[in-house]
Amino acid sequence: MLLFDADCPLCRRSVRWLIRRDRAARLRFADLGSVEGQAVRAALGGGREAPDSLIFVPDWSRRLQGPWHLRADGALHAFALLPRTRWATAALRCLPLPCLNAGYRVVAAARRRRGTARENVPFSATEQARMLG
Repeated sequence: MLLFDADCPLCRRSVRWLIRRDRAARLRFADLGSVEGQAVRAALGGGREAPDSLIFVPDWSRRLQGPWHLRADGALHAFALLPRTRWATAALRCLPLPCLNAGYRVVAAARRRRGTARENVPFSATEQARMLG
C-alpha cells in the first residue's frame, strides 16, 4: 500500500504512472489524509507531523505495527514492485539513503506549485479502483 498526498499534483501524476506500469496490480494506494492514512501516520508516532508526502506499507494487515518505508525509501520499494525495474532500483540503492531523501525533499518542496491536484489531475475509474477508501 502506498499512502500519498492526494492534494499534490506531482503525487497524483506519480500514482497514475505507477498504476499504468503495474499491470499485475501489486500496488494499492490511499490518501494520506484518509482515515487509513491518518491511522498509519499516528502509528508512526508523529500524528499530523508524520510524513506528509509518501509512506509505503508492505504488509497492510500490519499497517499499524510497521515496517514503514518513508519518502525516497518508500518510493524505491513501490518502484521495485514494477516489472523490469530491478536494475534501476539496485542502482539507486547504491546511493546513501540520506542523499536520496535530500533529493526527495527538494522535489517534495516544490510539489504543490502546479495548481489544484483534484481538479487538474483527476483519477479515471480504473485508477480509482486501485484506491483504498
